[in-house]
Amino acid sequence: MYVAYEALKRQAAGLEAAVLERTSELDTARKDAEAANSAKSVFLAHMSHEIRTPLNGVLGMAAALAETDLNLEQQKMLEVLIESGDLLLSVLNDILDLTKVEAGELELDITPCSINDLFESVCKQFELQVRQKGLSFAIVYGGMLEEDNVWAEFDPTRLRQVLGNLLSNAVKFTLEGAITMKATVTQLNDGRLNLDFSIRDTGCGIPEDKQHRLFQPFAQADASISRRYGGTGLGLVISRKICQLMGGDISFTSELGKGTEFYGSILIEAARARQESQKYITEHCETILRNTKWRIIAAEDNQANQLVLSHMLKDYDLDLTIVKDGLQAVSLWRRQGADLILMDVNMPVMDGLTATALIRSEEALQSIQPVPVIATSANAMLHQISSYLEHGMDDHVAKPLRKAALLKAMAHALERRTADQGPLEA
Repeated sequence: MYVAYEALKRQAAGLEAAVLERTSELDTARKDAEAANSAKSVFLAHMSHEIRTPLNGVLGMAAALAETDLNLEQQKMLEVLIESGDLLLSVLNDILDLTKVEAGELELDITPCSINDLFESVCKQFELQVRQKGLSFAIVYGGMLEEDNVWAEFDPTRLRQVLGNLLSNAVKFTLEGAITMKATVTQLNDGRLNLDFSIRDTGCGIPEDKQHRLFQPFAQADASISRRYGGTGLGLVISRKICQLMGGDISFTSELGKGTEFYGSILIEAARARQESQKYITEHCETILRNTKWRIIAAEDNQANQLVLSHMLKDYDLDLTIVKDGLQAVSLWRRQGADLILMDVNMPVMDGLTATALIRSEEALQSIQPVPVIATSANAMLHQISSYLEHGMDDHVAKPLRKAALLKAMAHALERRTADQGPLEA
């Protein structure tokens, strides 16, 4: 009896030791996975910044060049330059979106928008490509969209991203025939709206044994596709996640040699039509910028990006001073104040976060109205933007800078400042 008891004790001790060893191995594996994930995020953030910074100069100068007198051949060359830059930017954005998807941090910006206007705008974006390939292109409305212009609450930027991805694929893989987009809105019993859409092409189709790869990151139906057509293989992954976040999904049917049809759906809330068009918003922003000789400090160490800023703001009567680091920005603000500061983040001598924190500290000590600070950074990952806001910045405009986005952020910041206190005295 004693021998059996001792044997059981040894067996229990052995099992306990095995469990402890396995637990330690799993803990080590977890830590290794977390470290690898962290290293990947750091790498992506670094590479995104290093690519976005020169890309800001390329696209910014291309936009400035487009506003000059060019002959037809030069215009065509410039179009290729801008299109190639936009393609590179879309690849960067896809990679950043994937990191948000993996971290469960992909967010929606819900706003009232016209569904009809959005669909027609997306279609117009692809008109030239479709016409150049000799394809026919049609959009068919159903349900409530047949009767009226339907307004709803959803994220127009993300829905545009989904439709753009699907239409881009349809145009890319269709050599002849037609592309048809359908959109139908129906009202549910709970008052919400269901938006169903589909995009059908008469392209090459997807082999049945490759179809399971379509919604896998960095995967395409065939390895040769990336070489022949380009792309990261991320568009469908991100598009499906966006639709799922909006209460829907994406699926597809395809037949080799006959074409493919993607089906998408989202759930949305009905909204009242908003009178403010994009044209009105743009004009309103420009009115604010021209309303006063605003004193603007821009901290930017890269000479090419300094030139981009100067060209983007040259049409406005601004008192713009560009400095090359955060310390100079703080010194200038101390001497003469400012209505707005555009602040790069990564700069020599003093970075943008340190400079902003210093300004906020001195404002608090002097009990003065905080000056709006907009981050203009190539670091555009979600956790980085959150860090900017935590350090006292008011907004963020990612590089490569888009003139419309920059003007909108500046106008909103100046409008809020004027509402709170009014511009500083000269």
